[in-house]
Amino acid sequence: MRLGLRTLGMISGLVGTGIALILDILYSLAHVLGRVTNISNDTGHLWWGLLFVIVALVGSLAGLVNATVGALLLVIAAIAFFFVIGPWALLTSPFMLLGAVLIYAGRGERMQATA
Repeated sequence: MRLGLRTLGMISGLVGTGIALILDILYSLAHVLGRVTNISNDTGHLWWGLLFVIVALVGSLAGLVNATVGALLLVIAAIAFFFVIGPWALLTSPFMLLGAVLIYAGRGERMQATA
């Protein structure tokens, strides 16, 4: 079975998006529990994180149609996640950046119909 670079990029981007969603929820939950015990006063991580998870999801799926737009959205989401969850983004951003590189590298491929 042959998979095109765009498809591999989409899969890598979706894996990164799933990890990003889990990390965002856990990071926000930790801050909510910190607020309850008066440890933290940071708010809004969940909503910004969800915004960039949606951007990464759209970028992963858009990479199949328009490689440049998909790669750009994945790079934006990967970089923005560092501002949302800090160094924990090192667990998710490599998948998004790999997806962006694979999608962009496969931009010259044409979709072939299989009979």
